[in-house]
Amino acid sequence: MKLGIIGATGKTGQAVLKVALDRNLDVTAIVRNAAHLTAPVTTVEKDIFDLTATDLAPFNVIICTFASGKKSDYSRVNQHLVACLTGTATRLIVVGSGATLFLDTARTKTVGDKLPLIMRHSSRQHQIARQVLRDSDLDWTYVAPPMNYLPDGPATGHYQVGHDVLLYDQNGDSSISYADMALALIDEVQHPQNRRQLMTVAWL
Repeated sequence: MKLGIIGATGKTGQAVLKVALDRNLDVTAIVRNAAHLTAPVTTVEKDIFDLTATDLAPFNVIICTFASGKKSDYSRVNQHLVACLTGTATRLIVVGSGATLFLDTARTKTVGDKLPLIMRHSSRQHQIARQVLRDSDLDWTYVAPPMNYLPDGPATGHYQVGHDVLLYDQNGDSSISYADMALALIDEVQHPQNRRQLMTVAWL
């Protein structure tokens, strides 16, 4: 199996790359600037919007950890990747936003609905980006972090998995570290459980 990680120089991407390398996966970092990579790895050095179907053809699975301050980029990225991958068997796993999750099983309000007004536009952009995948024919998974996504949190090796509803641990916290999110992503690559659906993870 060949795995491509888009955005492997970002915080989430670095964490995912580490787990992939630790498991001796055949992994390629797809990055804009390979000089920022923190580990020796095969690379494709291109801006994400310059990637072509030919660039992505070698991969069985692609994890996209793209991040941008321009929120409209998220739907554009998903549209571009869908265009490149349509008609292929390549699986696309996109790390998205926890703002898209429902607050509870009543499914009447999302995390984004509770954000300050100034932040709700960002939440709507993530919803649009997620819908791009849902409307596609790809083998996709959209992975949303919990309320607290912690760059420097510990690697516990333990997590719980849900779908479209925010998860909480036994203490009522909704959190996970980048390290454990990366573990969950690579577990999903190796043992698929959430094809063509939403996925979220949090500590137990």
